[in-house]
Amino acid sequence: MKATKTIMTLAVIVAAASAFMQRGGTAEHILLTEVSAAPLPDGDLGVFLKVENRGAPDRLISVTSSEADATIYSPEADTGPPMPSGQGPSLAADGAHIRLSGLTGAQDDGRLIPLTLTFEKAGKVTTKARISDPKASGAASEVGLFGLGDICVVGDGEPAPKVSLTVVPDGDGWKISVNTDQFEFSDALTGLYHVPGMGHGHIYVGGMKIGRLYQPEARIGTLPKGEHQVRLTLNTNDHRAYVVGDQPVTATATIVVD
Repeated sequence: MKATKTIMTLAVIVAAASAFMQRGGTAEHILLTEVSAAPLPDGDLGVFLKVENRGAPDRLISVTSSEADATIYSPEADTGPPMPSGQGPSLAADGAHIRLSGLTGAQDDGRLIPLTLTFEKAGKVTTKARISDPKASGAASEVGLFGLGDICVVGDGEPAPKVSLTVVPDGDGWKISVNTDQFEFSDALTGLYHVPGMGHGHIYVGGMKIGRLYQPEARIGTLPKGEHQVRLTLNTNDHRAYVVGDQPVTATATIVVD
């Protein structure tokens, strides 16, 4: 019985230590999950993760690593990508993310890379990114979209989706209303095969991916002071961005927080 209790106690200690490493030291309301690193076509590593912000609105302002040069890829937020309150935005391949260059040693699958993320309000959070499968570049950047990802060019005779959006205050956050033409929101075939004119949306604020839309509305939590770009793309069931002619099917709006 004594041995069993000892084993159980050790298991609890190990679990607690693991949670602490993932969560970081001082930023108690910031939780990092799904942290991964993937080799990119240009030789750098991309780091992707989910940020759960249980506290006040915040920003990611810098990233460092003892084993590589780290930068934030954030084309829509010069002062750092925002972290809305009460949400779990992502640093994603098709939006703002972290880039590592000059990594010491080999990019071996499964290797753990230490990272320190610094938030404007919460301070420093430490974690480790595990190297996984390489990422393909896709053609998203060729049509003016950010990050990595592929596209679906609408063919002759197929529905040609259009989209617009409006943003209005909603309590301490923001309500996003989406209007589409020749497009049907559906989650029935997500991740499966493409059906022209069907799919879902990807919504971003300041480059941070808020998530996928399977209906024509969404909500963004409280944002830090400043100007924030909201962007929505329409995507196929297999997550490619719709493109009509040479233009991605996307809409933007600006939120200003005083």
